[in-house]
Amino acid sequence: MNSREKKKLDMERRGKIIDEELKNYVDLKTTELTEMLNGETPKKRTIAASILGDRAKEPAIIPLCISLKSEKALYPRIAMSEALSKIGEPAVPHLINLLGEIGNNQETELPKKYFNKKSYPLARDMTARTLVKIGKPATPYLMEVIESGTDFKAQQAIDAIGGIAAKTEDRRALKVIINRMERCFVSGDKITLWKTVRALSGFKSSEEAVDPLILIIKSDYDFPIIWEALRSLGQLGVKTPELMELIIGFTKNDNTEVSKAALNALIDLNKQ
Repeated sequence: MNSREKKKLDMERRGKIIDEELKNYVDLKTTELTEMLNGETPKKRTIAASILGDRAKEPAIIPLCISLKSEKALYPRIAMSEALSKIGEPAVPHLINLLGEIGNNQETELPKKYFNKKSYPLARDMTARTLVKIGKPATPYLMEVIESGTDFKAQQAIDAIGGIAAKTEDRRALKVIINRMERCFVSGDKITLWKTVRALSGFKSSEEAVDPLILIIKSDYDFPIIWEALRSLGQLGVKTPELMELIIGFTKNDNTEVSKAALNALIDLNKQ
């Protein structure tokens, strides 16, 4: 068996399917498909989730959410997320309950390296990713979590809001993000503060998002929060002489990640 065949076999074991494999199952009832979500074969779980997504019927929401929470194989997990995103807003309240509940991939400490990409960072929480796919209909629900949810759950909601704003230009949650940031100034919650700083990068061309970020870089915060604020300022694209001068000062910072972020922010702002 050559490397290509091994790779194909590995993908199949993880639940990868081709469209033709759906044909034998498209006539199954929704109840039969939801039962397949609990089957032992990853490929059949992918098939069931894919068809349920195409149907986009509300009775599939709870079985899909339950399966998404426990699924270990890659391709069924992706198919379940896609299915819930196709169902859309009716799935949002159930997904809100799952924020921070799937896996242990969510950030729990400040990063060691600057995120050196032009795109908005992909949410690491699977539920947050699904809510980003749903987009604008999820915003009001996420705003409520950010305002009143526990820190960990709010952190995942903040990630989702940032992703939705970057993807759809939905600015309804901007004030909520800034308010949560201001609460972090008092509480000293570094992780949530870093999340809000990062999320602001999704609100392109928003002058209201600039001031709290300037406050961050003028203060004595941890380096990851400083370089994330610089990155967000570059992504926002709101260019003023005063801001440019302030960022230039950081290009000579002793911390190489901060200086790199400042340089990239200048490049981004000079493109405007």
